[in-house]
Amino acid sequence: MTSDRSVTEEVAEWIVGVTYDDIPAAAVERLRNGVLDSLGNQFAGMTVRMGKLLTEWVKAQGGTPESTVTGGGFKTTPALATLLNGATSHALENDDIATFSSHPNSPLTAGALALGEKLDASGEDFATAWIVGWEITAQTMKVCLGPTGNDLINRGWFNQGFQETLGTAALAAKLLGLDVTQTRHALGHASSAMAGVMKNRGSDTKGFTAGNAAMHGVIAAELAATGFTANLDIFDGEQGVARLLGLDNGDPERIRDGLGTWDLATKGETLRLHASCAAAAWSQDALQKIVRRRPTTHDEIESIEAEIPDFLTSMVPFHLPQTGLEAKYSLEYDLVAIALDGYAGIHQYSDESVLRPEAQELMQRVKTIPVSGGPMGSRVVLKLRNGEELEETVNISHGTPADPLSQDEIDGKFHETAGTLVGEAQRNEILGLCRRIETLSSVRELADAVGTIRS
Repeated sequence: MTSDRSVTEEVAEWIVGVTYDDIPAAAVERLRNGVLDSLGNQFAGMTVRMGKLLTEWVKAQGGTPESTVTGGGFKTTPALATLLNGATSHALENDDIATFSSHPNSPLTAGALALGEKLDASGEDFATAWIVGWEITAQTMKVCLGPTGNDLINRGWFNQGFQETLGTAALAAKLLGLDVTQTRHALGHASSAMAGVMKNRGSDTKGFTAGNAAMHGVIAAELAATGFTANLDIFDGEQGVARLLGLDNGDPERIRDGLGTWDLATKGETLRLHASCAAAAWSQDALQKIVRRRPTTHDEIESIEAEIPDFLTSMVPFHLPQTGLEAKYSLEYDLVAIALDGYAGIHQYSDESVLRPEAQELMQRVKTIPVSGGPMGSRVVLKLRNGEELEETVNISHGTPADPLSQDEIDGKFHETAGTLVGEAQRNEILGLCRRIETLSSVRELADAVGTIRS
């Protein structure tokens, strides 16, 4: 039987009513590794062009010093700290991937830590709000998922700047203790702040989108707490957000359907090992298996052929990239990184690594073969100049819920990313805090651990 209340009202009631005890243990376990992964990426993002430029801009804005900038050595307002930390977490295209697409971890971790620090929230409150934010992101994404994939992405919009704004607004409303009406206002305001376009791949703005979404989610809830108004039924009706985002699939009932079944617990998320667009992950995994069996030098390679689903080719538009950012969306370089180094971590995507003469030359020997129909995956053939041909097919990418990273791999990735700024003792301290984050008496303990670089 259909409720006589709007979908927006029911969603807000759910957000307000959820308690930590409602959340499955599996979701909390994944939260711990997700926060760890995001913090590592925040440190690494502070070392690159986008992080440095945005840091200087945020510093110039001033603001009450209430929330920590990871690796920055200063504090600012919750909204600006969320912007910077969310953006740096996505700067290197090395953050998580949800099964419903997009990268919720970066905005959720940034928003929860920045606002949680100001409010002196407990680890349990932090965890509850973060996982509620994930659930709202997942539920509102449903309206965009159709037979041909994500309707937003298909139209050129970057969904990272859309549902993540709503999810962070829900998170912030939960931390602030907003009532149902205030939460409806927060969701309404966040809806007017959604934005992002796919054409900005390969630029500083791609990472900025994650921080921008998170910042506006925090602002939406903070404004709602003051009495700031928005439409109370923003998800509903012909001009509601559900219809605008999803067009033919945009039935607001899809947002309500399954709410509280805990997507993070039941479906999991991908924590990436390769610091690049996931469209190349199957190909990278396949070539990595080949070169581990048969190590090669670039002089031995005649060609590399990679079959990928045809609809993924638009996700990797750069064929001879000249910067690290462009290379993250280049199947040619993604494979060359594996061929040259056996690995495609954050250091393989520096401008210097991309501009290596052997990398630039070898990219011209990579052939992409689009394949229509069939399962997700990639078949890669490495042809050597001595006549050898080595082949591998991967249909399940490593790091996905079907083939998750081991705890050692997750911890090792954190040491790689955070190690760009932070020494081993400090990294181990942060790692230990993340492993028991839901038990912390105050998340200020974690904020203090990430704020200043200690020798």
